[in-house]
Amino acid sequence: MKRSPIFTIGITACSVMLLVACSGAPNAGPTLPASQMSRVAPPHGLTLAGNATRFFSGPQSRLMRSLRAMPAKRKVEKDFFVSTASSDVLIYSNKSYSEIGELTNDLTGTDGVWVDKKGDIYVANVSTNVVEFKKGGSSPICTYTGATDPINVTTDAKGNVYVVDLLGGFVDEYAQCSNTIEKQFAAADAQGAAVDKSGDLFVSYGGSSLEEFKGGSTTGTPLSASVGESAGLIIDKKGNLIADDQAGDILVIAPPYSSATVLVSGLSDPFHCSLNEKENLLFNANSGSGDVTVYSYPSGSLVQTVNTGAAEGVGESPNAVF
Repeated sequence: MKRSPIFTIGITACSVMLLVACSGAPNAGPTLPASQMSRVAPPHGLTLAGNATRFFSGPQSRLMRSLRAMPAKRKVEKDFFVSTASSDVLIYSNKSYSEIGELTNDLTGTDGVWVDKKGDIYVANVSTNVVEFKKGGSSPICTYTGATDPINVTTDAKGNVYVVDLLGGFVDEYAQCSNTIEKQFAAADAQGAAVDKSGDLFVSYGGSSLEEFKGGSTTGTPLSASVGESAGLIIDKKGNLIADDQAGDILVIAPPYSSATVLVSGLSDPFHCSLNEKENLLFNANSGSGDVTVYSYPSGSLVQTVNTGAAEGVGESPNAVF
């Protein structure tokens, strides 16, 4: 049998929140069935409406409004995003590693993917533009044009956007959500870009070379370390560069960037990589095998292989940004 709601009249052991429907609470004080409540005058500040009990004035009202305004604590499951070289970006659960959705609006040939510290997703459309989706959104909120062949994208701590223009010969810098190129870094045949906590830009080039653009300079300084066949490039908070070598390796290049160490080997065309905000998981898009491999970082131990069917770029939500 369905139990009739029981309401407490006045201040009882349910504490100050007690004036809102306490049913069956021990030591709750005198109670009456709801059917008899209409015969009893409610105490000051309390109004009854069916099964709802609420305050309408006085300090209790302010208290209840503040309680309702308190955000509920809940665990948000983050996602990662995989570009397919087609007209979509696949969304995967970071908990189950299963596909949970996709982005399709204004996407053409998708390549590099980046997620900034706000959770906004940036996608490079080859030979077209870069589009930015608000976290949880399905249509772009900003578009970055001007590059001849945008293949990769990243942001810095201030929210500035850097677009790698492979055929145009530059890395283009934009202010957040501005479609005006603020600065161009001379970078012919650039493949990947990463920005450290000081705002210095690192670029990997087709072939094997790497450069650092220090202090906002638009002229790069060559690094001694090299990558066999450069592709994606990211950086951790210690300044270690993580570089994809399309010959089959993921490399780590520690300051002062004089040599590279193999972190993972035996991959099929590792193309773009992504490091999570906590810097304990490294995601890698393997273009040759059409999957994403997930590793513990910095150990390089394999955690998961996600068969996505096609994988050009990958962006964890959010990436490590400084």
